[in-house]
Amino acid sequence: MPSPTLLYSTFTFGEITCWIIYLGDSPVHLTFSPERHEMAQQRLRKQLGPACIIYNSDSLGFADLLADFFEGHLRKFPQQFGSPFVEKATLFQNHVWERIAEIPYGETKTYGEIAQALGKPGAARAVGQACNANPLALIVPCHRVTGAAGLGGFAGGCAVKRYLLHLEQQSVRQKTKTRL
Repeated sequence: MPSPTLLYSTFTFGEITCWIIYLGDSPVHLTFSPERHEMAQQRLRKQLGPACIIYNSDSLGFADLLADFFEGHLRKFPQQFGSPFVEKATLFQNHVWERIAEIPYGETKTYGEIAQALGKPGAARAVGQACNANPLALIVPCHRVTGAAGLGGFAGGCAVKRYLLHLEQQSVRQKTKTRL
């Protein structure tokens, strides 16, 4: 049986760069942090064994989906994407990621609101930790989760989080103006 194929690529929009790892034809890791990208590569190699590695692959049309997202045309990624990291996630992390995936484009929820919705009102910090462990930034839009008193953290950095939120809110305002 052949080794799984890992494809690595980057996508840049303006000043934002994301690093993507595909397993076969599906993105399994998307991050805005080169350090996290390197750590994910190491974990996948360890988890999956020897693999054929192809760098700078722009396959599968996923780059088109990313472009559509950054241009404000795509508001939710198809649910077909998955990650072998999710198999290692806790039940709580999976519940948090499911809730995050429900946050509408251009809107935010706080860590506390997510915890409350999960029936764990004291678990805001654990929600933040689950956001930090999210292997599929944008696909599971953890940038839409903020602190009660402000932006909160983001694995890709607060500047990227601010940029993504502004991009979405601007796109929503633009669509509202177009309808008027």
